[in-house]
Amino acid sequence: MTVLKKKLKKLFYCPYRVARRDSRISIHKSTILLDSTRFGFHSTGGSVKIGSDSMIGCNFIFEADQGMVTIGDRSYIGGATNLISRTGITIGNDVTIAWSVYLYDHDGHSLDWRERAKDRQRENEATRQGHYILKDKDWSTVKSAAITICDKAWIGFGAVILKGVTIGEGAVVAAQSVVARDVPPWTVVAGNPAQPVKKLETDLIS
Repeated sequence: MTVLKKKLKKLFYCPYRVARRDSRISIHKSTILLDSTRFGFHSTGGSVKIGSDSMIGCNFIFEADQGMVTIGDRSYIGGATNLISRTGITIGNDVTIAWSVYLYDHDGHSLDWRERAKDRQRENEATRQGHYILKDKDWSTVKSAAITICDKAWIGFGAVILKGVTIGEGAVVAAQSVVARDVPPWTVVAGNPAQPVKKLETDLIS
């Protein structure tokens, strides 16, 4: 693709057009896709399903021939937020996720430095050949676990939600927190690592 074609593609990018043309994407007609929405699939893998009356502006990133992102009804996800899936990310109804949030359902690399060195070698070779850099990655050495964001939760800007975490119903994650453990329902957490700082009043639950 020429530089001009790349510029024109970026200029006239339309997330609705991408969604209509890709069978891996299912979006209710009442949901709004903001211009910042991007779908990044690796080969044939991955899937996205979004319910009704949501507003979405995030990046959907699939680094392998697997992964699934499911978003419920009336939820909001801001721009520059990244949903990076190899296993599964489930976001419920009435969820608010601010901008520049990361949900990452796998570690990306092995804890074994030798496996990371192999990753570098494969990525270098793929780049030299003009291929996708994760084309031949050995995912068997990488830990992965699904993320669940339950109904009515709120994730503040810049937060990071790591693999295997469940954010309970109505829970609040403060801005720029790093969440590595489950968050109980109707609990506010903050910090790195995120810790409970407040229980929400019962009148906010009903």
